[in-house]
Amino acid sequence: MLSKNKIKYITALQKKKFRSELQCFLAEGDKIVRELVAFPQWELECILAVPEWLENHRGLFAGRKIEIISITTAELEKISTLQTPNQVMAIVKMPSEFDWNTHFSTDLALYLDGIQDPGNLGTILRIADWFGILQVFLSPDCVELYNPKVIQATMGSFLRIKTAIVELPALKVGIPGLTTYGALLSGENVFETKVQHPALLIIGNEGKGIREEYISLIDRAISIPRHADGGAESLNAGVATGIICGVMRNGGG
Repeated sequence: MLSKNKIKYITALQKKKFRSELQCFLAEGDKIVRELVAFPQWELECILAVPEWLENHRGLFAGRKIEIISITTAELEKISTLQTPNQVMAIVKMPSEFDWNTHFSTDLALYLDGIQDPGNLGTILRIADWFGILQVFLSPDCVELYNPKVIQATMGSFLRIKTAIVELPALKVGIPGLTTYGALLSGENVFETKVQHPALLIIGNEGKGIREEYISLIDRAISIPRHADGGAESLNAGVATGIICGVMRNGGG
């Protein structure tokens, strides 16, 4: 049974202010929680689940110091951030940001400039995971990584992606030889672009694109050519990221 204090604590973690203060976040659903338990580098403070889920997954917790709380479906519905709660929720400790100055990928990384939609950020992290792009940098004004909607949209990919919040100028100066590729409406055809490594792909805000002060930091502007019969003004940030990452991962043009 859930105590009033535990309910209050979980409710607080649904707000960015308290996630930041308490350095914890919520993760929900069978797939994400099972993956979390399988990654020992992620510290789980507590797992709250219905009895059936706990009975079916007792072997997952062997050797792990995790508080386990059995709750009813009604209690889960009360604390869940999902419209349709999925059996289990975890309270997870936030990890430290990785030291990008000494551990930058020598291959390909992403920089997200002002992404605001939680679904877009989660989708982009999932795309990065699919293409083996394991370092993603966020501008300080991006939607928070540990927003429950972001975590849910990643479908567990956040577990494998190293992230850091950093201004683009600092990244550009701090990584010698870095070639920056900016996704713009006007740029060279990405399907004809030869990628130089180490490479950083910059994806801009959903409505405004890459901010003006960052344009001068782009070494090569790239774009996805619209078909002659196409009428859409632009592509969703996640869709554009997926197309460009697919091309860049295969060496470009």
